[in-house]
Amino acid sequence: MSFEGSRGSGKGVFIAGGMVLLLGAGGLIFVVERARTHGDSVNAAAAIKTSEAAAKVREAAIAAKQVLVGMTREEVERAWGKPDKINQSTSGGGLREQWVFESGSYVYFGNEKVTSVEK
Repeated sequence: MSFEGSRGSGKGVFIAGGMVLLLGAGGLIFVVERARTHGDSVNAAAAIKTSEAAAKVREAAIAAKQVLVGMTREEVERAWGKPDKINQSTSGGGLREQWVFESGSYVYFGNEKVTSVEK
């Protein structure tokens, strides 16, 4: 399936908690309360950006074993399990952490939230 939204085309449609979650190119996720379908396309113009919707997106991502920018350490552990190694550094921006997973993936934290993910 594909969808069309303000950020371009992507792949992946998930239904979670009465919401339609659209996974786009680069891992962007849009949440749509009501979707109009056109064949295999969903119009994502109604994407919403509330903290409640963001929490539902994170829960759906955890269920799909995905890690997203903005997740907490607990959410990352629920999605991928405990890291094999944790590297920490301190700079002018505060404490930063790098979580290393056996799969070769890395999760970076700043200010208690995921700032980037490398697979």
